Amino acid sequence: MPYDVNGRPVRDPLLRRLARRRSEDLTPRHPGLVPVAESDDDAAASSAVLDGSAGFVADAQSVLWHLLELPPTEVDRVLDLVGQDRYERVQVPEADAVRATADDAEATELVAVARVQTVDAMHVSQERSRMAGVTARHGGHALLWRVLQVATQ
Repeated sequence: MPYDVNGRPVRDPLLRRLARRRSEDLTPRHPGLVPVAESDDDAAASSAVLDGSAGFVADAQSVLWHLLELPPTEVDRVLDLVGQDRYERVQVPEADAVRATADDAEATELVAVARVQTVDAMHVSQERSRMAGVTARHGGHALLWRVLQVATQ
């Protein structure tokens, strides 16, 4: 099922759904996902990051992924809040866990959340801001965002 820029399912008219070739639904855990754009720089414009990515396909369904650093006592509350916007917790890749390790690593927990949506610069910026606000209100930080798409052969 396709998703819009806000991560909500889009229902095509019945005739279009019947005529369309049946394709595999994209999920945040789809095995064929590859990173096509990412940034850990709060000052970098989403548009610049997406425009600078050779692999990003603007009209393809994507997974928007965020790496958050949170106090362990706040993880469940933050997951409840972002879950209202259809984000789900996903595994933190080992390379990101090593890269994000801080001096006070025992006082924080790394959490990755993701959802399927159509990606554009404005909506990536909105989601980056949302994650920064939610994590800051709960004593954490939004460390990294990434756009994942199914690899094209």
